[in-house]
Amino acid sequence: MAIVKKANNINIQVSNNYTSLSKTSHEYSEEVIIEALKQNLELSSQKRAIMQGFGKDAEKKDTPAESKLLEIKVRKDTFVPLGIPCFRGDQENNKIKFQIIIKEGTFDKLTFKIKNEGTEIYSEEIAQSLKVGDIHDIEWDGFSKDKIYDSTLFTDNKLTAEVTDGTSTSAVNVSGQCKTEWIDLKIDDNNKKADVTIRVNLKDGGVIGTNPPIYKFSDLESMSLDGIHLYWSRMKNRSKISTDIVTISGKEYKVEVKGVNTQEKSMDDVSLVYNGSEKWLRSSNPGSVSGLLSFFGQFAPQRVVYNAKENNEERDFKLTSAHEIGHEIVKEFGGDKYSYGHEGSSNPILQTPNTNPLPPTPKEVNVMEYYSDAYYDYDRTIASEKDVLGLLWCSKLKINKK
Repeated sequence: MAIVKKANNINIQVSNNYTSLSKTSHEYSEEVIIEALKQNLELSSQKRAIMQGFGKDAEKKDTPAESKLLEIKVRKDTFVPLGIPCFRGDQENNKIKFQIIIKEGTFDKLTFKIKNEGTEIYSEEIAQSLKVGDIHDIEWDGFSKDKIYDSTLFTDNKLTAEVTDGTSTSAVNVSGQCKTEWIDLKIDDNNKKADVTIRVNLKDGGVIGTNPPIYKFSDLESMSLDGIHLYWSRMKNRSKISTDIVTISGKEYKVEVKGVNTQEKSMDDVSLVYNGSEKWLRSSNPGSVSGLLSFFGQFAPQRVVYNAKENNEERDFKLTSAHEIGHEIVKEFGGDKYSYGHEGSSNPILQTPNTNPLPPTPKEVNVMEYYSDAYYDYDRTIASEKDVLGLLWCSKLKINKK
């Protein structure tokens, strides 16, 4: 008795036991796969067992061979999650688009997959029958099957898109760079929450005055990062305002913004200065201003000053940090004039405030505006919805075409 199998591929999956009894058994194939899913796999012979591999590529493959029958390509080269519009209101691509090209044969059913370092995070069936010469367009919104978006999967080059019928497979790398390199964005669409990480470069600006400082640089650093989190997040957790969320495509999202102090892929550096003298010193962050505004940048140092002699200075230092670092954020999506004109509330060159009284309670106080009142209402001060949406938009990806 003999068993003879001939095929391009032979795949045997064993859940418990597999027995094949014959005097002679022949299996001819370009590829033979035997999988024991739960129990041991045993090959035995009363004489000898011979397993041979011939050819140039007998080693184990981490990924399937690229099919010559079909091909997948990335089409669009920009993408913004949820289609968050730009500052001017222009619509953005909210999908990453692919083309599936049939080079040979006919495919009655295909599966489109997205994998994160080999692990499937999204899949979609293509039920349409496709034949040689057909081009099929397919889109992906950037979210996993668990409705999670993570920009670092693109920027760290971890994603591949794949199309397969189970035998023939084509794959393409899906990677890109954020428009702004100092931002990472994660979105949990189930819980309608966005988590933003911004990389800042805070440096020790030293001490002014002869009195011993009560805070070290690490203390100022911590307060500065706290200020970013407090005044740039819109988490619907403020006691005096109830509008601290953002709306995207008619849906409300909470946004949490956290700063990380690093020199890698970060904003322009800002010095944190401890001022123990009697003289109040101004904070400023001209950054990389250009054109006429560069006149202001020549004289204004990039610093956030802790004025130790002032009242409520810890609270004011946090707010000031959020404001000065906010200039770099706002400039990125709104330009120099919008940022350093304090969104129309000051002269962008002289930095003098216009007449702009605090809005009445319970309206928000914009952390980026100048007000003609002598005090701020800390509990109502927050980055505006427009500016936080602009921050989210800064995560816009330029997809690398393949």
